[in-house]
Amino acid sequence: MKNFITALKNKWQASTLRYVYNAKDDRGRGRLCMLISAIMAGIIGQLSTGFFYTGFLLGHGIDVVDIAIITFIPYITCFLNIFSPWILEHFKRRKLILAAGKLLYYVFNIVGITLLPSLVEDPQARLAGFIAIVVVSNSINALISSGYSTWQANFLPDNVRMDYFTSSGCINSLLSYIIVLAVSIITDRLQDSPEQLVMITALRWLAFGFAIIDCLIQLVPKEYPYLKKAKTKLSNIFVLPFRHKRFLITILICAAYTFASNLPNATLNAYVLEILDGTGMQYTLPNAINALYFLFFILFSRMWKKFVAKHYWFRAFAFAMLMQSVTYYIQVFVTADTIWLYVVVRLMQHVFGVVMNSIVASLPYVNLPDEDRTNYMSFNAIISNMAAFLSMMLGTVFTSYMDGGARIVTVLGYPLTSTQILVFACAVAQCVVGAIIILVAKKVTPPEVMAQRPSEA
Repeated sequence: MKNFITALKNKWQASTLRYVYNAKDDRGRGRLCMLISAIMAGIIGQLSTGFFYTGFLLGHGIDVVDIAIITFIPYITCFLNIFSPWILEHFKRRKLILAAGKLLYYVFNIVGITLLPSLVEDPQARLAGFIAIVVVSNSINALISSGYSTWQANFLPDNVRMDYFTSSGCINSLLSYIIVLAVSIITDRLQDSPEQLVMITALRWLAFGFAIIDCLIQLVPKEYPYLKKAKTKLSNIFVLPFRHKRFLITILICAAYTFASNLPNATLNAYVLEILDGTGMQYTLPNAINALYFLFFILFSRMWKKFVAKHYWFRAFAFAMLMQSVTYYIQVFVTADTIWLYVVVRLMQHVFGVVMNSIVASLPYVNLPDEDRTNYMSFNAIISNMAAFLSMMLGTVFTSYMDGGARIVTVLGYPLTSTQILVFACAVAQCVVGAIIILVAKKVTPPEVMAQRPSEA
């Protein structure tokens, strides 16, 4: 027994997890806090957004088009990121400000939205109230979000970044999705009962409890000096990125992918709930599939890590995106009569999600300058959110044109709803973006990396 314990201890000492999350090291402790915060945020997101959020809104009389509007409205507030560097750079220590801002965001976004239906009965006033709360909460978030990215960049050097995002994604999905799966089973047992909405509402209060923990975790990591070269100006957020072309192109690549991926997202959850209506698995099936995500990290993370090491971030991103686009072409044919295909497609997307999520999270750091990082990360936030907003708004306008998805278009004898057409557009757009990345990959890869990769020079 003693030898077994010693062997386990030695294995842990030599493990990647110990290196990445070593609490005795300042940066390792920072990554550990990032992991715990990500777990909390994952649980919060699953309980207060996604399918349960859609169900909450449907239960209070909000239709599909209005849900889509509420979904993309937060991205309008991205322009407030312009003020984030100007505000935060006045403070040498920011963790208290960031934690307080995050808590305020949660108060509006979770508590405010949860209480609103009981305070406002008129449908139009209720919709206006939802939109107002979403705007206020996300305005607060826009002012602080780049502060976290700037702070956490110190914990994510290039040699540990892939290991962090891969392992954190696995652990986060394991814990958050299992919790959500358990409550999904209970929620589906209450289908067609008024108690189902009560259950979904209770989950939002549970999410707020986790939100408080998340904010407290933010107070633990060490803050490093925020290097500053440029004079504090509001214009820096747009001027500085254009002086660093590799960073600029990297952010535009990320934005192009964000635009492509979000085309169906404003209405996709409502579409899935609709095709699963009456199956008794409205919440259980999609969340059960999500709960399996961690297994794909275990099975495929090593393979994808070697894939990224071989092709580096940009070419790996392009190749994985082109492969992933195939799953969206298949997803076009998911209907109430082909629910089995929904399961197949989502599992296929898990395979590519392991590498795609890690790359998307990593790319903004690849060409990030050491100085004035708040400006660069704020610029990234604005461009990313703007891309998501335009994409979702386009999807929403198209869905409204299609009478909320009621109108059918027949293509080669196959009937398609608005969401199915948007999924097809997403697949095509990902192919285009992937091809563009292959063409510009050499230009955005850091010179020191290209010097080590003569075969691609």
